[in-house]
Amino acid sequence: MKKVEFVRVTAELSGFGLGKGIKSEFASIEDIIKERIEDGWSYMGYVPVVTRGTGDIETLSLIFQRDE
Repeated sequence: MKKVEFVRVTAELSGFGLGKGIKSEFASIEDIIKERIEDGWSYMGYVPVVTRGTGDIETLSLIFQRDE
């Protein structure tokens, strides 16, 4: 049987850019994925959970899976 877990990650302010103004990033996302993989999980992808009016993703849900 497979077990699935979701980890929500929210973009953090990282400065100002041209065009759209404020820049944001998912600063810790690579560390989260790496830690989960090292713990035996497989990274399956992500789902946007919250988007801004500009269409930018503000919060996403990382999907992990492993055998029980």
